[in-house]
Amino acid sequence: MRIAVIGAGAIGSALAAGIARAGADVMLVARGGRLALLRTEPVRMISDSGAWEQAVPVCAADDLAGPFDLAICCVKTPDLPEALTALHGKLAPGGAMLTLQNGVEAPEQAAAILPGAAIVAGRMHGFFELDGDAVRHVGVAPSILLGCTHGVADQAEALVLQALAGSGIAATTSPDIVRALWEKFMLAACLGSTACALGVPAGQVCAHPGGEALLRAAMAEVAALARLAGVQLDAADIAATMAFVGTFPPEATTSFQRDLLAGRRSEYAALTGAVPRLAERYGFTPMVFRQLDAMIHARLHVV
Repeated sequence: MRIAVIGAGAIGSALAAGIARAGADVMLVARGGRLALLRTEPVRMISDSGAWEQAVPVCAADDLAGPFDLAICCVKTPDLPEALTALHGKLAPGGAMLTLQNGVEAPEQAAAILPGAAIVAGRMHGFFELDGDAVRHVGVAPSILLGCTHGVADQAEALVLQALAGSGIAATTSPDIVRALWEKFMLAACLGSTACALGVPAGQVCAHPGGEALLRAAMAEVAALARLAGVQLDAADIAATMAFVGTFPPEATTSFQRDLLAGRRSEYAALTGAVPRLAERYGFTPMVFRQLDAMIHARLHVV
């Protein structure tokens, strides 16, 4: 099996290193300084369990030579259309694409740009961040929940599970991946937005005065939007997500939050901005997210 991992940020580098370490044929697509570094240096991983290194073949998007049985798209949401376009003609017949973007719109974007490809949507849990040249993992054990949204489900899902076996990131299939994406959207959009609005790490939101109530109200608003979209999220889902947030280490931040703080292009449109955009379809007014949006813009420059 030939595997392409598109995007050499923290998650893409961790996945490619884990897949290569398991002995699979993988190519990591990188750019800029990260591409120059990984041409001569291994991916360096740091976690609570120790540090390790793994050499991974890398190339620029323009030099990607297929065919690949599986492509794993790890770029941030703003870069997704460009990454998908670079894969035109690079997937083998019966090949699959795994999307790992936050939000609920990536699988449809992938299906539109890569017609005929099997699209597997993934929901990833786990905190990875670049620490200098190394990838640091903190907090909860990383895992991917996945499900096919376009194509032959059994075949596509088996392909992804095979590729991730031995990577160090647990992968399981979901009977309802669309619901799972909305659950992750409720976590990522609400926690990232609330943390940025309050100016604290994501792991400290619930300890901040009024933070827990604001986060819970934001989750209730996303759950209401999900129900309008035909996905049944309720009080039990909010409680489970709040409990999960309670497991985060105090210093934990979301990638969305880190990008905003650094003034980089972020997933703002796919997370904070997606709630009012999706709400327009249903005549729904997301008052909490209007408040969060105003608070974030007062504090940060949004890119």
